[in-house]
Amino acid sequence: MRKPIHITAPWSTPEEVKKRYPVSKASEKAIQLLVEEFKAQLSRQNESASTSIEPEKRRKRASAA
Repeated sequence: MRKPIHITAPWSTPEEVKKRYPVSKASEKAIQLLVEEFKAQLSRQNESASTSIEPEKRRKRASAA
């Protein structure tokens, strides 16, 4: 069985990634639009998930029981 690999390097900053992988302005705008759309979709999904179940019917955490 293989040994697990643990990468201890810090995450690259957006500026470092931008410097390493140059992108045209048009592509940058398209990517930014996709990111904004994804964030909006994710926030709507989280909002609907938290409001879909009445608080008294939600499962309690195992540690709180």
